[in-house]
Amino acid sequence: MKRYLTGCIRLGVFALVLFVLHGCASMSPEEQEAKRSELDKMGDETIAALLEKHPEAQEALELAVGYVVVDMTATKIPVFGAGGGSGVIVDGRSGRKSYVKVSRFEVGGGLGAQKFKVIVFFEDEKLLDRAIKGAWHFEAGAEAAAGDAGAEGKVTPTDKGYRAFKIAEGGAVATVTIRVARATPYLKQAER
Repeated sequence: MKRYLTGCIRLGVFALVLFVLHGCASMSPEEQEAKRSELDKMGDETIAALLEKHPEAQEALELAVGYVVVDMTATKIPVFGAGGGSGVIVDGRSGRKSYVKVSRFEVGGGLGAQKFKVIVFFEDEKLLDRAIKGAWHFEAGAEAAAGDAGAEGKVTPTDKGYRAFKIAEGGAVATVTIRVARATPYLKQAER
């Protein structure tokens, strides 16, 4: 059994490495500009939808030094899960936009696939700066969602220096896992 688990972990790590490397392919300047425009539009539409459904999020936006909106998909099989997406970070201090690619890997029980948006309003400048440069995020817990039932936009406590909302868009998932996500800079900065 121990040998089987070791093999499964190695396979999962290998799959994660391939997933991350796949996201490193280079794009032409025209493709990069199109992707930046797509992410900007996604970010604007997601913030507008969040504020329409949850007017209380306006306060979080006003208090934020910046925010990130990431369009994610995730798949979970009984032992392993992986996901990824891309998003836009808006620095409220300068108005400058940066772009990130997110890779997610998890180990634990569960099954499902889900598409969702993550919105994080940063109240702490250091957290915003780390997000722009790329950061690791670790968490453990249980999650259950079906369809857009997760669209209530559950908010995190403010004592962590940020407030996060998750808006489910489709799929179904039930998990109890340990999760690691890596956000890395994506797309060269636009000269605007």
